[in-house]
Amino acid sequence: MVNIDIGSGEIFEKTYNAFETGKKVVIHMGGTGSGKTEDIIVFLIFAIALKERNKIITVVSESRPHLDIGVIRIMKKHLTNAGLFSTREFNETSGRYTFSKTGTILEFFSADRIDKALGARRDWLFGNEINSLKKDVWNELARRSENVIADFNPTVQFWLEDWLMYQDNYEVIKSNHLDNPFLPDTERQKIIRQAERDLNFKRIHIDCEYGGAEGLIHSHWTTGEFDTSLPYGFGMDFGFNPDPDVLAKFAIDYKRKIIYCKECFQENDQKLEALKNNIKLYVLSHELIIADSADPRLIAEIKAAGFNIKGIYKYDGSVSEGIRLVNDYDLVVDPKSLRFIKALRNYTWNDKKAGIPNKAFKHFPDTLRYFVQTVTGKVESHQQWRA
Repeated sequence: MVNIDIGSGEIFEKTYNAFETGKKVVIHMGGTGSGKTEDIIVFLIFAIALKERNKIITVVSESRPHLDIGVIRIMKKHLTNAGLFSTREFNETSGRYTFSKTGTILEFFSADRIDKALGARRDWLFGNEINSLKKDVWNELARRSENVIADFNPTVQFWLEDWLMYQDNYEVIKSNHLDNPFLPDTERQKIIRQAERDLNFKRIHIDCEYGGAEGLIHSHWTTGEFDTSLPYGFGMDFGFNPDPDVLAKFAIDYKRKIIYCKECFQENDQKLEALKNNIKLYVLSHELIIADSADPRLIAEIKAAGFNIKGIYKYDGSVSEGIRLVNDYDLVVDPKSLRFIKALRNYTWNDKKAGIPNKAFKHFPDTLRYFVQTVTGKVESHQQWRA
């Protein structure tokens, strides 16, 4: 916790606590009215710039007008309210505020002049609405930064999950209008009313999940911890290149109609020995794996290595029937399973009437379907995989 003389919302405290506990990257995935951008600027001013000496803080957004009506306006407001704003310390032209008492610099860059910031190193980086920035640009900025903060509204899927796969010490913080105690009630009521009428708006701005793609197959999911108290098993899809080998772990709560999902690996170009070694990292010999049955010889090789692996039974209509079975349950996906999450956000129908999904992003959903289709609906199957 930190005490400051100005108002701050929940996002300030969550950001402060995340860095206090050792996080180096904090991503704010928030809906409209959550106050995330305002609280991040308050954090950078009052917890960093006014307390730590000779730091460099870089704030990046898509354009100078966007900076002026957004983060720069927020900075001026809070410094003015605290009686600290100085026109001598802020260079409007360069977008640089130098705090004379600490020597810390708060600089603002737009995407059209970002080349001036790419080569420099900094102590803190804040990417405002990073979904408007190119992945390569963001990566160059972030890897030269000691601490990284970003925010965005999850209107559509973008490159974030691909980038996070290479980050070790990060936290994703979700927020909505309930996290902002300063939001005017009239605005709050507008958000609530729109969420009641528009499920996609609710998903983005209340549930803080990416907006659903057209023809999404599995929309009934959220992120959460894998329930280790339940019996579990594995689903596997085979590939080589360009399709990968994929392994995922599943547990089913039959009473509450919940399936817990966790990715294990997704790898291309694996030879048989590498594939078996990878499986061994996640699966014990007695634990059930339900796999793609297109290559019986591959299944036989893995079984001979000591694994309890079985091929999925396929028949006309089995794909649509398996999807129907999965959609009888709510899905809870481990928040670190970024590729699984990305697949669910993008797995769509090619021809819904004919029960034909698009092939893109199918691999993790296929592992889910194989497992659920095999172990649900038959008591003997339940007993077999629980053992």
